[in-house]
Amino acid sequence: MRSLVIVCGLCGLAAADPTLAIDGRVANASGKHIVRVCLWTADNFLDKPTQELAFAAGVEPRFHFDVAPGRWAVSAWEDKNDNGKLDVGAFGPKEPQGFWRPFKAWRKPRFDDVDLDVARAIPDAVVTLK
Repeated sequence: MRSLVIVCGLCGLAAADPTLAIDGRVANASGKHIVRVCLWTADNFLDKPTQELAFAAGVEPRFHFDVAPGRWAVSAWEDKNDNGKLDVGAFGPKEPQGFWRPFKAWRKPRFDDVDLDVARAIPDAVVTLK
């Protein structure tokens, strides 16, 4: 009995991880200050963003991130005093901020509160500043 062996010339190459786009905008920005948009994973949440974009005053804050399928969070804030950080007081942020998945509790958010499972491209994400 003869057996047929098929050799694949590409078998040794690993396929690149697929990427999905998260495209969106920031709503309720005043247009008077820099708006920062951050992309987060569970491992770095609220410590150091995976990616960060900054939009100058007067520029419409429309963002684009290429991500692997999985759980991601997107946040944004308006730097009203231009110090490069989100100022937080005893009762929460002092500057307008928000998440792609809105968070309303009276405590510091956890990743599970604000993440979304990205399994397809997202063409219309909106982060509303409050």
